[in-house]
Amino acid sequence: METTGIEVADLRPAFGAVVTGIDLNDELPRSAIAELRRLFDERSMLVFRQPGLEFAAQDRLCHALIGDETDGSVGRLPRYISNLEPEALAPYGRLLFHVDMMWHPRPLQVLSLYAMHVEPGAATTSLTSGVVAWERLPQDLRERVSGLHARHVTGQVYRRGGDDLLHPERAEERSTVTPIAFSHPRTGRTVLFVSQQMTREVVELPPGESEELLEELFAHLYAPDLVYEHTWSDGDLVVFDNVALQHARGDVERDGPSRTLRKVIAPVPSDLSDADRPTFANAR
Repeated sequence: METTGIEVADLRPAFGAVVTGIDLNDELPRSAIAELRRLFDERSMLVFRQPGLEFAAQDRLCHALIGDETDGSVGRLPRYISNLEPEALAPYGRLLFHVDMMWHPRPLQVLSLYAMHVEPGAATTSLTSGVVAWERLPQDLRERVSGLHARHVTGQVYRRGGDDLLHPERAEERSTVTPIAFSHPRTGRTVLFVSQQMTREVVELPPGESEELLEELFAHLYAPDLVYEHTWSDGDLVVFDNVALQHARGDVERDGPSRTLRKVIAPVPSDLSDADRPTFANAR
């Protein structure tokens, strides 16, 4: 039987795995891809130490984890989350917990961040699991949200943050409504699918009751023993299930420690327009 050489250690008891023993710049055998895909579906996040990781290799891994063998990197340039790179995404400010494109009927399945250059003291990235949060919910709270739906919007719900929040701007707002008990499109697991940043309201409830219920759910989602905080070092690759997990970050200052992460997603949306691309006019 073919051996993969992959070594795995749990990152946290609830989710995440640290993977060693492979070079992602090499073309991985199908047995290794199958093992990584299994780990990804079970643990929702894989962490690698890979100095010199190529953009094409990062992209290839993201697609392979969901069974998509498309070479999405062809004809595309890398995108960066950075307080240094020109035209970078989210160049400053704090981000509340969210799912990327939570406002879209088909949110991204895979999101990966690779540390190109991060100085000590730069903002960390925090992650939590909507799957584990749902499993932990008390039965009476599960019954309360059964059949309820949440509306998710672009931008941030600023009433839950402060002056240090990032303020992305778009030509038009988009939104979608999903069950709070959301069925993961690939694994079928139930996800507690509400977030601080993008969930505006529970559509069946009046505003006061809606916010009260959301805050109760947030207390489970963002419980300290569930949240994982990643302190970046150059060469770190964090790949996570963008539906099962949520992520947030601390305040990034333009003149603060350098922080440049290369972002790769899968699958690449085909229906986005210029109106969906945020701008960041209120630079600090």
